[in-house]
This record gives sequence, C-alpha cells and structure tokens, in this order.
Amino acid sequence: MSRPSYDEVCRAFSWADSRRALGWTASGDVSLGETILDRHAGGGRPALRWFGKDGERRAHSFDDLARLADRFASALGALGVERGDRVAGYLPRVPETLVAMIGTWKAGAIWVPIFTGFGADAIAYRVAHSRARVLCTHAAYRARVPAPLPGGARVVTVGAGGSPSGAGSTEDASFSEVMAAASGRAEPARVRRDEPAALLYTSGSTGPPKGVRIAANFLLAIHPYMTYGVDLRPDDVFWPTGDPGWGYGLVCYMVALAMGVAVTCQEAAPTAASCLDRLAEDGVTNLATTPTLLRSIMALGPEAVRRRALRLRAVSSCGEPLNAEVVSFFREQWGVTVMDQYGSSEFGLPIGNLNAVDMEVKPGSMGRPLPGCRMAVVDDDGREVEPDVVGHVAMRPDPDGYYSLGYWEDPERTRELSRGPYLTIGDLARRDASGYFWFEGRSDDVIKSAGYRIGPFEVESAILRHPAVAEAAVVGAADALRGQIVKAYVVLKPGRVPHPGLEAEIADVVKAHVGHHAAPRAVAFQPELPKTESGKIQRFLLRRS
Repeated sequence: MSRPSYDEVCRAFSWADSRRALGWTASGDVSLGETILDRHAGGGRPALRWFGKDGERRAHSFDDLARLADRFASALGALGVERGDRVAGYLPRVPETLVAMIGTWKAGAIWVPIFTGFGADAIAYRVAHSRARVLCTHAAYRARVPAPLPGGARVVTVGAGGSPSGAGSTEDASFSEVMAAASGRAEPARVRRDEPAALLYTSGSTGPPKGVRIAANFLLAIHPYMTYGVDLRPDDVFWPTGDPGWGYGLVCYMVALAMGVAVTCQEAAPTAASCLDRLAEDGVTNLATTPTLLRSIMALGPEAVRRRALRLRAVSSCGEPLNAEVVSFFREQWGVTVMDQYGSSEFGLPIGNLNAVDMEVKPGSMGRPLPGCRMAVVDDDGREVEPDVVGHVAMRPDPDGYYSLGYWEDPERTRELSRGPYLTIGDLARRDASGYFWFEGRSDDVIKSAGYRIGPFEVESAILRHPAVAEAAVVGAADALRGQIVKAYVVLKPGRVPHPGLEAEIADVVKAHVGHHAAPRAVAFQPELPKTESGKIQRFLLRRS
C-alpha cells in the first residue's frame, strides 16, 4: 500500500477530521468514557488481550470494559468522590487499571497515575499534592502504601479482601466488594475539553515533581500521532509496552481504544527475551515501545533476534532519543525501520518519524512535526533560530489540538513555560534545513568546554559506535582550565571488560564522528546507568557523582 508524502499529509490534515473520527463536535462537552469505550460496545468487539505473570490470560470486549467502568464510576460515588476530585492509581498492568482509569473519567473525576516502582514517600507526595480522595492499588503493592494516607484518602485494593491497615490508619476497601455493592449503570459525566482529565507527575533535575494537568482534549491531541506516527489500523495486533502509570503508556492505551483498536497488555515489565516471545506468540503487527527495551533486544545479538518469525510491520520508539545504531540494527534484522518519536508530559507527542507517511528517515533524528503541531526551535527570548542552531524545542499552542494545561496549582512554574508565543520545557534541539529536528539534550545537560557548547546526545551516539559499548551517557565535569570537560559513563556489552587503551579508543571514535573538542577526557565504566522508571538517563545524578 503506497503511503502519502509528508507534505501531502500536512496539506490534507484538519483537526475537524480528527474530531469527527472521535465522534466529537467543534463545541460542546465530551465524555471520555463514551469516546473510549461506549461507542464501540455492542457485539462483543475485542478491546484487551491480557497476559498475567502467573500464566493467566484474559480477553475483554468493549462491552466488558464499559460495564465495569460504569460500575467503578458508581462505586466512586459511593466513596464520596465528586466531579473534579482526584483519584490516584498505584496499579500494575492489569485490566482493573483500565477499568479504574476510565471509571474515574465516567465519574467526572481526575486520574492521578503513580508508577508501581515508587516507594512510600513518592506515593505520599503525589496523594498529598493532588489531594486525592481515593487511592486504588493492588494487593501485590499494598504494603508499600503509607498509612494513613495524607488527607484521609481511602484505599481500594484489587485482589484482596478489605481489612483495616492498622490503628488510626486509613481503612482499605476491597475492589471486588465496592464493585459488587455499586448500583447499576452510571451516567457518564461530560466535561469541557479544557478541563483536566489526568495529573501526570514529572520530575526535573531540581525541585519537587510537578503535576502536569492533562486536558480532556488529550484524545484529540494524540489522535494524529496514533494515525500517522504509529500508523494504527483496525486490524492491527497492537502492543504498547509502556506502563499506563506513565504518559506514553496511558495515551497509547486510551487513544487506541478510542479508535476502536484492541490492545495487548503484559503484566510483567517486558525483558528482551519476553518481548521476543510476545511478539512471536501473539503475532504483534504494531509495536510502540522504548529505546531501552530495543537496546536490550539488540544486546542479545543478531542470531537471537533473527531466530523468531515475526509479523511486525510498524515499530515506534519514544521516551528518549534513539541512536542511529539501533535503527540500523533492526532494519537489518527485522526489515522494519524503527520510527523514533519525541514526546513530553507537557507537549504530548508532537514530533516524529511517521510510519504512515512516505518520508526520509534520518537515523538519529527526532523527525518532523506531526500534522497539526506547530513546533519550532527558539532562542531564550522565544525567537526562531536559523537552521542548525541549537535552541529550545518550542510548541505554539493550538486552539484545537492542545494537550496540557500547565502545572497543577503552580502558576509560577506554568508561567515559566512561556517564551514569547511559544511554550518551552528545557529540551534543546536543532532543526536542519529540511525541517528535521535533532535532539541535543536538556538545557541543564549542555556541556560548555573551552568555549564550545556540546550536546550530550551526539557524543553518546558516537560512543555507541564502539563495538564494546552497550550504553553511554556524557556529562560536564568541572575543570580549572576549560571550565568543563566531557566525562563519559560507559556500560560495556556482556562479556566485554575494560582493557588498557579502551578509553583512548572511545575518545578516538568521538573525535572521528563529532570532533576533537567533544572527545571525552575522562571515562568511567559502570555496570548500569541511572534511569527514570520510563528509561530516561538521569544525567543529573551522574553530574553529582
């Protein structure tokens, strides 16, 4: 099937077409529950294929999920949750997570996802800051939830009977019990598109986590990405490997369902080996994943990767920049070009290499703006810079396709996003003469050495060319003469160990591909790199070491 060109897609695109695809009108309130589930119910259309850790498998139709979400919305009402209240979810990849999330929206409340890798302090902060009325968790993670929760929030636990958690603490309610006690169908709440639907907490290198208010309009804002970036089709076997406790997993699940496409969900976080198993056994045709997982698959070697017969036709990668070596590897082994795409909690998914579009893929590039997304590279004053000049990745808010609404109860930090007519979040890039964006790091990651401004990503990409290197991160280290020097933290491939001369070899690779000024003057070999739970390298922790 021939694909349209990038210019053709951009000329033909209209937000009105995306609205109609979601069943929305130009004005008026919307029901997220109806958009995601109810309009696809009737007839047993499949919505979810779930694979549990213990070998359990479940299949749910849109009818099933719609009925369960209605019941959970009714249960929230019985727990005292009102329109605009916050409901937090400290839940793994289980069907009840989707039920709780969509049920929250059917109740007119705001969903606060909390990643299951977080401990008690992180949970308490998010519950307190959002003033959540209810925390929904799972029996496997209940012991991590502090008691009592701030503000007297109720705890609803999936997979266990209700039991008090201790004297003076919040009393649990069993998910199964509150569902059984709930009255029948709840009338799905309708909200304005510019009301918040979720609070996504994002951590910076300084300050406490910020709660990004995700608009109910997110289904419309992400629709072009799923249409053109992911190239999601009605007959796809679609697997978004991300956790719905993070933004990428949440929007991939929800917008796919809103488009009437069933999703595959695996409870256990995928490893390289388990990912290959799932791709083969479930016949996945469309994969949305992270560079971390792709690099771990690549580390298995060509023979292990080629061994499986796969049906993949489209692979999307988001979360951090994808090195050119990864793109080349999977082109060779799978015959599929992994499409690197850019997103953030504040911007949504506005830039990418697009599976549904006939466009040149420049390995290492973020790609081009999605249709309908007005993106630029600007200076500190919000003025667009010339091609190949490094500046801030900037979005000009669209009156129809907006995604976030600023930070929860933090007007000062919200104002700091603005640079002239644009919003910026601290990501740096350059835009070449063809309109492709190239990520250069965070504003606090840029290394200033002997008068040079050095972006970490191109140096890290060069280091990955060395055959012994599995992962790399570079930061600036203080130096009396140069101000800063480039210091590299390197993880070697399995079976490889540091040897005399390896540091010089790594520096030579950077000199050859980036330049002498960017070569690392110090190299530290590490067993692993510090990362966020979504796989992004935490360079600020390396700078402190």
